[in-house]
Amino acid sequence: MFADNIIIYTSVLLLGCLLASVYLVPKVKRIVYSKRLMDEPNIRSSHSKSIPSLGGIAFFIIFIFGLYFNDQFDVNNIAMSILPGITLMFFLGLKDDLVSLSARVKFGGQILACLFVLFHYKFEIESFHGFFGIYNLPIWISVPLALLIMIAIINAYNLVDGIDGLAASISTVALTCFAICFFWIGRYFLALTAVTMIGALIGFLFFNLSERRKIFMGDTGSLVIGFLLAVLSIRLLALDEGLSALPFDARFVPLIMGTFILIPLFDVLRVFSVRILQGNSPFSPDRNHIHHVIIDRFKWSHRRTSFAISCLSFLIIMCVLVLILLKFDLIILVLFLSSVIFGLTAMLYTWRKATMISLEAGKINDK
Repeated sequence: MFADNIIIYTSVLLLGCLLASVYLVPKVKRIVYSKRLMDEPNIRSSHSKSIPSLGGIAFFIIFIFGLYFNDQFDVNNIAMSILPGITLMFFLGLKDDLVSLSARVKFGGQILACLFVLFHYKFEIESFHGFFGIYNLPIWISVPLALLIMIAIINAYNLVDGIDGLAASISTVALTCFAICFFWIGRYFLALTAVTMIGALIGFLFFNLSERRKIFMGDTGSLVIGFLLAVLSIRLLALDEGLSALPFDARFVPLIMGTFILIPLFDVLRVFSVRILQGNSPFSPDRNHIHHVIIDRFKWSHRRTSFAISCLSFLIIMCVLVLILLKFDLIILVLFLSSVIFGLTAMLYTWRKATMISLEAGKINDK
């Protein structure tokens, strides 16, 4: 009976958040237009005209109301740790969208926001459950490790927000996977929190992918989404009970978590590495992100590129899950993911190089 009720509750929650997003996003857009708070194109922009931003305000409002309705499932009082952190991330993103923040201020704010969560005992990573032979973790390792993971995820999703639909669609894929995992082990509050944001993102995509009604989520949205995904990632790693309900061995949990968010993490690490190797700051603007490389090389639309990258993320997740369920060894899975990462790196390098050669040839022909 309860399973039937939770299915109905989840469906109503998803629909309600979607409709709330469809209602709120145009309201935000109207305010942005009236105050002329537009996103202006720059060297790495994929749009050529001013577009209203701050769509992430709707995400935050929907998330707050979602906490109220989902509070009945919060048996460990997790919400009170998430709320101050995500509020801080929201205002950091809002200020960055309006007046621009330095990397130092954003980084400091992210650390503080993460610490609100990590001080809760349910987010303490005590064990890796045998992942590569690692079991118990001392607190002086687990806390810095959890903080590093959260900061990496937040910035990965912040930086992947470069074209229409990409951040929202790839986040929806990850949130759906986390929701399924938490539903499976009976952690309904976290699952429903993910569903809340899924509804908000689907509603937002109706506008973000539109030509006439377009609006960007801005850092206001991407930082909130990145923070929520970081929270879900750490909670999955910190599971201390209910692991027996999973359809796979607990030692695969870190691998599963990493697979859910693989593409954004891969992209930001690859871009930072390229910039450093070129002698530039890792935060210097360029067009080396995976979505920029694909658009520049194949002249695809934003919709097509976002759809392709989201499908790639989903395909990798499904492949890893199938291999786990077929009882493949952990080493085989790691080799598979390593091959995927190596293959993607090689393809992106080849495509980027071909694009640069074409541009140089075009300049010579113009002369």
